[in-house]
Amino acid sequence: MHTFANSHFLKIIEDSGSASPQRGWHPVHLTKNDNTLISYVKDHSYGEYIFDWAWADLYYRMGLEYYPKLIHAIPFTPVNNSKFTKDLDSDLLKESFEFYQNSPFSSEHYYFTDKEYTQLEDLGFFKQVTTQYHFINEYDSFEDYLSKLRKNKRKNIKKERRTCDAYELKIEKVDARDLQIEELKQIYGIYLTTIDKKSAYPYLTLEFFIGLKELDNCFFHLAYLASKEDEIIAMAMFFESETKLYGRYWGIHPLYQSSFDFLHFEMCYYMGMEYTIDKGLRIFEAGAQGEQKLYRGFRPVEIESWHHLKNTQIHEALRQHVLNQNKQVQRYHQKLNELLPFEVGTSILLAFD
Repeated sequence: MHTFANSHFLKIIEDSGSASPQRGWHPVHLTKNDNTLISYVKDHSYGEYIFDWAWADLYYRMGLEYYPKLIHAIPFTPVNNSKFTKDLDSDLLKESFEFYQNSPFSSEHYYFTDKEYTQLEDLGFFKQVTTQYHFINEYDSFEDYLSKLRKNKRKNIKKERRTCDAYELKIEKVDARDLQIEELKQIYGIYLTTIDKKSAYPYLTLEFFIGLKELDNCFFHLAYLASKEDEIIAMAMFFESETKLYGRYWGIHPLYQSSFDFLHFEMCYYMGMEYTIDKGLRIFEAGAQGEQKLYRGFRPVEIESWHHLKNTQIHEALRQHVLNQNKQVQRYHQKLNELLPFEVGTSILLAFD
């Protein structure tokens, strides 16, 4: 069962009001033989992390409507994950395409797909490549990882971790399902203030965080909580699959946002990396963006999405544009690989199963 592409997680994110019709997420999941293709009709492009605002603007300037559109994605979850609750089903792909063609949607999109989705090309979709940074585990311990870094990078990371160790904070790892309601309310408050600082929109509701307590036992999610005088002042929340760790939610109390240098790196990166190594997981995906990950050993990887637009003129223009963009991304990755902090001769593995 997939970490996010499952009925349990989707039920929580939908029933909590986080991804609801009132917020522009209209679930139209397609099901066949107990397998579901996760599908939403969208009235906007918020919460997707594949940015198509320029495409919507192009439609507007041409006097056309870009919304509604049909997407296949896990709401607010930019992770490389199947969009099927079971195995990929070619028939469901075709049924979805037929549904899209016979409905008043401008376009159909598959976000953050696996490599095997190349069969969408047969239906006329074009591929878009974007960038994420993943920690690929090939280490026996965190010290083993550090030993592979150039001396100055190794020294900087040790300094950052020592700084955090010296803070008068209690940082503990907990099974998120064991958190009490009052603790979850504190965590949610921290999430809200951190989102507000970024002038972003709080997609997730308190009911979503509380609902995570009800996830089936096969979905392990953990949290690192930093407390000062028994008050939670920072949190980082993760989900775990059989092979991967996913960093999902971070927050720090507004009173302490400038008080603890490197705490974000410690709780969101280093502790996650250490956990990944200790558990023998293959990959740690720490979130959608952030070139600062590169300098800590997170390697640039290509993330694929697939798009089809009904307007043939716009489809072809965007296909050519995205094709050129993809080539630029590949060249960009070559330069990024030169900036990795590893000693010369360290191997670079691919971040896909």
